[in-house]
Amino acid sequence: MRFVSLISENKNSDHAQGLSSELKAGHSIGPVTVADEHLFIKKGFKYYYIAYKEAVRIFRRVRRLHANICCGDGDIEVEYLVISAGERELLEITLPGKKAAQMLIEELKNRAPYLDTKAPIKETEDKNEVAG
Repeated sequence: MRFVSLISENKNSDHAQGLSSELKAGHSIGPVTVADEHLFIKKGFKYYYIAYKEAVRIFRRVRRLHANICCGDGDIEVEYLVISAGERELLEITLPGKKAAQMLIEELKNRAPYLDTKAPIKETEDKNEVAG
């Protein structure tokens, strides 16, 4: 396994050994594993990780995608987990469904209660407008 930090480049083998044991002890939901001190994301043969204390916000994002299916049109809701540090988003991961996304957010709240799990409020262009 190869571990890649979302924040820093730490290639210490002792650190990787500790991460491997923490990963095995964690709880997996789709491609995401919630462990004691880190969140792991599996992409291909790599595991990306971030310590909870390094992340500023980890939240759910739902997008509606228009789909043409055999019997007509419809919208499909796709769930994502977004990890951000500071003002920038580091990673967006597709989750298996709504139930998995809700379970993942609850698990994150239990492991790291200080972590912000709410989506940021969208700023509008007319926020300076005064109601008349």
